[in-house]
Amino acid sequence: MIKIIFILALFLSSFIGQVAYAENTEDVIKYRKNIMKAIGSHISIIAANLKGKVSINEDILPHSKSILLTLSSININKTFPENSGPNNSNNTQSLENIWTEKDLFSNAMKDSVSKAENLVIAAESGDKKNIAKSLGALGKTCGSCHNKFRKKKN
Repeated sequence: MIKIIFILALFLSSFIGQVAYAENTEDVIKYRKNIMKAIGSHISIIAANLKGKVSINEDILPHSKSILLTLSSININKTFPENSGPNNSNNTQSLENIWTEKDLFSNAMKDSVSKAENLVIAAESGDKKNIAKSLGALGKTCGSCHNKFRKKKN
């Protein structure tokens, strides 16, 4: 009887651990999607000002800083843990090569941080042509990373 209870307890603890693991995976995926949406929102705000859709130019610098802060604070190992790829969830748009080509992915993220730093410098100058050029360069790093490491949108 003690053996049966022990085996049952072991089975239940294993099952509960797997359920918690799955929830954590989904939470991490949702978390990183929200980070990327936030970056996209900041980019859209800056672009709206540069295109003249709105004239709230004082928003360009704080949103540029927000992009830099957000990108530079991403901890790749925690935001993209091994258990959060397409083999573990249908909710991710990430491709498996994020984990198989981790150095390449890390370098792509570093490039985005560098371009975000340039955007802040341009925003501090107030020169809209320079800001647009820097925003375009940042956008190219985002697009390059998405092309290499994210599923194509339908």
